Amino acid sequence: MNAAPVITPPPPTSVPSSRRKPREGRNLPSRLGRHTLFERIGYGGMANIYLARSRTELGARRLCVIKEVLPELAHDSRFAELLVTEAKLSSRLSHVNVVKIEDLGREDDSLFIAMEYVEGFDLRELLRRAAAERVPMPIEFSLLVIGDVLRGLDYAHRLKGDNGKPLGIVHRDVSPSNVLVSFEGEVKLCDFGIAKASAARGPDEVIEGKAGYMSPEQARGEAVDARSDVFAAGIMLWELLAGRRLYKAAPGETLLDVARRASIPPLPARGLPEEEQLAAIVMRALSPSRDERYPTAAAMLRDIERYASTARMLASPIRFGEWLREHFGTEILAERRSRQRAIEALERGPAAVLTPIVTDAAPPDSGTRLKVGNDVALAAPQPKAITPAVAGDRSEYGYMVAIMLLAATMIATLVALAVRNPPPLF
Repeated sequence: MNAAPVITPPPPTSVPSSRRKPREGRNLPSRLGRHTLFERIGYGGMANIYLARSRTELGARRLCVIKEVLPELAHDSRFAELLVTEAKLSSRLSHVNVVKIEDLGREDDSLFIAMEYVEGFDLRELLRRAAAERVPMPIEFSLLVIGDVLRGLDYAHRLKGDNGKPLGIVHRDVSPSNVLVSFEGEVKLCDFGIAKASAARGPDEVIEGKAGYMSPEQARGEAVDARSDVFAAGIMLWELLAGRRLYKAAPGETLLDVARRASIPPLPARGLPEEEQLAAIVMRALSPSRDERYPTAAAMLRDIERYASTARMLASPIRFGEWLREHFGTEILAERRSRQRAIEALERGPAAVLTPIVTDAAPPDSGTRLKVGNDVALAAPQPKAITPAVAGDRSEYGYMVAIMLLAATMIATLVALAVRNPPPLF
């Protein structure tokens, strides 16, 4: 397989001091609607983000991600109205390459969104891990990821309302931190429309950390359409192929200035099959003029598929998932299973012995990322991120041992009864 140079993500954009400190979260575990929140996995300028377990009326359970809007924003009528409107619009999206919004609700003073949980990490985190471990991402998988992103975008751009008219959905924030990849090789876009609601807080909140993936028209504050999302997908493809960031600010200018200018350097030569054809696809997607750009995500997808077939660079989600698990999945999945078993044990235990579990978000770049709005949730298991406590100062380990001893006692009792009263042989 042809492998691209590893992209080293830049350090996080500096933020105002008011947003550097963690926001105080809930005492955990905590109920919110039909969801049990058991670990805070992220925070940001808009919300606290929790890993939760949802329970249906029939008792079925599954993991989900809860984004609980900060109290001061939940009481901001303009922001809340925009967020609810955009979330309702996003909840209409049902596609294999789009993260599903499962619930939108209010409870007392809380405004929250429940979203599908993707077991994996976002593309930015994948590239960070690949850089740290010096594992280049094969070109075949880069084309697969961008192809799936374009499929999700094309579906959303074409979606119609009940009246048969296009809804005019534009993502506005297509970037690596909004592209989730699972250990099954799935690729899903998250946060459709959330960026528009964030705009109610002022331009700095939207631009910060995002200018590196903006189309020139969006950077200039003009109205955007589907072609703006195509441009952002083109930036990601350029970076995956080149192995470095596209936009770089010179001294005295900002990334927003660079995005407005949209001066695109040619792709470095890599010796790939039919390389000129691939470069032409990228440069058309990145045309500063909307009229010269791909008119739709589907049009760009068709050219990528044609190139992958001609260059024999077709890849399947199965192979992508195998590659992810081989290089990055063993430790993450083992720790995650251990954490889930601990939570299940706590849920089975008597409520009287539980004391609140207080967790803080893991430090940046220390685990799996879930990107929700302008907030980054670290969803990879962190050994120190959750500290269950029960009466009598029992640790999580002690609690599990107690359960195992109870099971062993029951088995011993059954064996003793069987010896005293053996069943007939015939």
